[in-house]
Amino acid sequence: MALPDNMITTTKLRLNKANQWCVGLLTILLILDVWLGVLDRYILKLQLVWVEEMARYIMIWAILMAVPCCTAGREHMGLEFVTKHFPKLVQHIIKIVIGAITCAFFCYIAYLGYAFAEKGANQLSTVFSMPMSYAYAAVPVTFALSGFQALLVWLEDIYALKLILSQDAFYVEGDQS
Repeated sequence: MALPDNMITTTKLRLNKANQWCVGLLTILLILDVWLGVLDRYILKLQLVWVEEMARYIMIWAILMAVPCCTAGREHMGLEFVTKHFPKLVQHIIKIVIGAITCAFFCYIAYLGYAFAEKGANQLSTVFSMPMSYAYAAVPVTFALSGFQALLVWLEDIYALKLILSQDAFYVEGDQS
């Protein structure tokens, strides 16, 4: 069911578009970094020691930044082979329950990730000597974004259920008159 234009869907799509741009930019940086490492190893012979560590951190951020994109598009794993056997109304209720659980899960992981990132402030990376909290911050940042996207998807599901229920009420009233 396509929802009419609303603030929830607009916010979800705009945030997702910005997130996709971030993932694309990080992917481009990762490809350039890896190619620089290959060129350095076989052609330039500059012995750049930082390219491998940089690739590792970019890859962590890029992969985790893709999670909110998948959440916004409902591209995460689901058990549709079970739910598709239920009536449409029950399917929507199951979506709402699973959406609430998903949102809570992402927010909980973001909360735990924040404590994890704090611990990384005392650790330094090998080559850059930067606090590891910058790398570890990928977990709370991306899972907080995922939680927010899950919240928006959940609100869309509630809105869709309201529309379905109002249409059913309209048809029942129309049949009686």
